[in-house]
Amino acid sequence: MIHLSPEARLSIILPNTNKALSEAIKNATPEQLETLKEGKDIKSLLTSVFQDKTTASKSDQSLLDLLKNSSAFKNMGNFSDSLQTLVKELKTSPDTAQKSAVFEHFLKNITTIDPKNLKNQITSSGVFMESKFASALQKMPDLIQTLEQIKTVLAKIPKNDAQTLLSNITALLDNPVLSKAASHPQSAFQLSEGLKKVSDILQSLIAKKDPLYSAEVTALTQKLEQTAALSEIRTTLSQLYGALLSSKTPDTDALLDSIEKLLKNINNSPAEEVKTFAQQLRNAQEGDTAKELPPLITKLGEFTNPKELVIETFLKESMADDLKSNLLSLHEELSKSDDPSAQKLLEHTDKLLTQIDYHQLLSHLGSSNSIYFPFAWDQLQEGTLAFKKTKEKKFYCDIHLKLKEFGELDLMMALYDDNQLDIQAHTEKAELKDLIYENIAELRSLLIKSGLTPRSIRIYEATETKTPLNDTYHSSEGSDMGFEVKV
Repeated sequence: MIHLSPEARLSIILPNTNKALSEAIKNATPEQLETLKEGKDIKSLLTSVFQDKTTASKSDQSLLDLLKNSSAFKNMGNFSDSLQTLVKELKTSPDTAQKSAVFEHFLKNITTIDPKNLKNQITSSGVFMESKFASALQKMPDLIQTLEQIKTVLAKIPKNDAQTLLSNITALLDNPVLSKAASHPQSAFQLSEGLKKVSDILQSLIAKKDPLYSAEVTALTQKLEQTAALSEIRTTLSQLYGALLSSKTPDTDALLDSIEKLLKNINNSPAEEVKTFAQQLRNAQEGDTAKELPPLITKLGEFTNPKELVIETFLKESMADDLKSNLLSLHEELSKSDDPSAQKLLEHTDKLLTQIDYHQLLSHLGSSNSIYFPFAWDQLQEGTLAFKKTKEKKFYCDIHLKLKEFGELDLMMALYDDNQLDIQAHTEKAELKDLIYENIAELRSLLIKSGLTPRSIRIYEATETKTPLNDTYHSSEGSDMGFEVKV
């Protein structure tokens, strides 16, 4: 049984609970241990775990080097193979046979890979188990923050229905149901229903935009900027005046006054005045505070499921579909079992937990997200995936595969400007490099069909010089993604 505890995330970097760290420290030199000692007192532990980190500390880097260079992790093997072995061994004993179905659920073949399965496999991998605990605790604070942000936007909208909704949200924030929702299902249901109503009203508010921000006024503004004939300027200004009469924004009166002055002086070649007014109108349109609402409405939608608001219910469901949680439960049962096969099963369970712990540590210390290759594949000897996001909103993905036939393959990808993609591959064997080149046109075509634009695809042999993309990914600097991330 997994219990919610504020120390859950702390266990990731404590050697008595993290098997990977324990193994790594066994291989540490006296100098490395001294470095770790300097940076791992209680204060720095709490700082490291409970605050976001953008760069690795000296001790973190030392520990990261220990993990990557420790002989204990050089040949961990294929995670899916280890999981398949556990399932097979569970089936050999009547006392544990029923458990095999639980772990078979986490085995997916490479042939089933698609975006949905990939996301599910990463989410349930166990690497993010502690992150789910943190997410459960953060749910209500995040909701309150979202509602406060919506209030700030609504306060700038003069419409009566916006002000009414602002009052309703204020009342909701003061309602006791908000504080009870995390532990009482009925309160969570009431809160979710209230949030749905808020979301519906917000959607309606966006649909009823002030005339200043309408497509009609935008089109007339553009026409005014492009028109030179006085008669057309006069007509366009008159149309704008009529469209803005029902506007209730703070800028409306000043805009109407400007139009009246322009119409009075229309015969005095008011080219510069018209240009100035068009800019005044553009500036006013850019003040459309309602455009800040759509992303907040999307965020609010994350809190409308009452089951996810109750911490106990949320954790029960998320832990049921988390591999590490199930492995820990199995480990606890086996530790108390008199079954002759229990010891062997414990060894298999420990091996899998060590691999998960290893990737959790890499994720935490390397300011990225590291995970074992989450699919079963006959051609794979071992593999890992890693993800990183920089402050410049560039996304990097590093895939390391050790293939039975073709040796090692390192793939590094950078995604930026929404759909621009750079790919770099390093192959151990020339045959694999040639094979990729032969199919590069098909790869490019498939990427384009999926909505990505491949700006560059470079293939190197492992002995060739590393390029900037390689160095950028492996640098520990520039990441704003710590261990606590959502997949």
